[in-house]
Amino acid sequence: MWRSEFELYFIEDNAANFTGHIIKEGQGTLFPQGSIHYLINAPCGNGSLVAVTSSEDPGRIDVATSFFNALPASMISAALGGQKVKIDENKLSTVDPAQGAEECRRRCNLL
Repeated sequence: MWRSEFELYFIEDNAANFTGHIIKEGQGTLFPQGSIHYLINAPCGNGSLVAVTSSEDPGRIDVATSFFNALPASMISAALGGQKVKIDENKLSTVDPAQGAEECRRRCNLL
C-alpha cells in the first residue's frame, strides 16, 4: 500500500468479531478468504492499494445488494428470523459501493 491510509473492517466468520484497524503506507493485511470486508480511504487523499488474490478471477459480490435482490422474499424473511421485510427496490438497484457513505462523500467534497 502506498500514499494514504485506509481504515479496514471485516467479519471473522458467522457470529464472530467485527474487526477493524488502520493500515498506513508500507503496511499490509490479510482478509480470510470469503470474508465480508471493506476499506475506506478515510483521509480522502490520493491513495494506492495493491490486492493479491489466490486466483486469477477471485470474483466479487456486493453482499447486501445481492442478498436482497437475488433471493425470494420468503428466503429473506426466513434468514431474518421470520421478519417481514419491505424493500425499496429502486434504492437497491442503484447501490454503488465505490461511492461510500454519504458522510464520507461530504467530507471528501464529492457531493
